[in-house]
Amino acid sequence: MEQSIVTTLVFGMIGIVCFLIFIAIKDKFLIVKLGGQSVTIKNGDNERKINWMEVESLSLIQFVYPPLYKLKVKGDNKVYWFNTENQFINAGGFTSDTSEMGYLIKKKKRELGI
Repeated sequence: MEQSIVTTLVFGMIGIVCFLIFIAIKDKFLIVKLGGQSVTIKNGDNERKINWMEVESLSLIQFVYPPLYKLKVKGDNKVYWFNTENQFINAGGFTSDTSEMGYLIKKKKRELGI
């Protein structure tokens, strides 16, 4: 395949756009530990422990593998993203989380009406 400046520029621009998207969303990803009574949010060295009653919304983002969840805490303007274990069922692009953490999330959402 012959190289040209146009091809190089197109792929260079795609790389720059992908890098900018990464920079924009990298701070949204964090580590979440779910327990029966509390949710621990760990972002770098910062660790924040909240009660399940402080969770405003918790939802699975479809078409992303492994399962990716979106967490919103009451009184906090940020939305956090976190993954569970790599155990899921994928059918037609839709994801169903079959991990132990996924079952706990479904149970808590049902109990608390989140």
